[in-house]
Amino acid sequence: MKTSLLILFNFCLIGAAFGQKQTTTKLYFYSDPSTELSTVANPTEPIIINQCTLVETNLDSLGLKIFKNKTVYIPLKPGQTYYFRRVITSHASLATATLSACSEEDFWLNGYFSGMRTYRHYFLGKDSGLKLLAEEK
Repeated sequence: MKTSLLILFNFCLIGAAFGQKQTTTKLYFYSDPSTELSTVANPTEPIIINQCTLVETNLDSLGLKIFKNKTVYIPLKPGQTYYFRRVITSHASLATATLSACSEEDFWLNGYFSGMRTYRHYFLGKDSGLKLLAEEK
């Protein structure tokens, strides 16, 4: 009896180990007009950020190239969802773009009232690189 319970317990442990799905991080971006996001994981293929863009990743940080010799890493928590909004303000002849973290409600309400019309869903993987999973216009 103990042997059969031990075997059943081992099968449960093996099943749990292989059945675990890797948790991804989701980053939502909103930008109008469009812009590009180049990361260390995809330096030759930038992510096009236009209206609503979802970047799903299994990376533990997002490395952004700043200038030629400077890289900044933004730490990411697995399973977390982040929302960012790019806002352009203009004063006289100078326009400034800022990217701000925002709440989920703020992101979707601003997208709705500004007429969000496009959606892109990317996966940025450690081993697989960048893949466009869905695009709606």
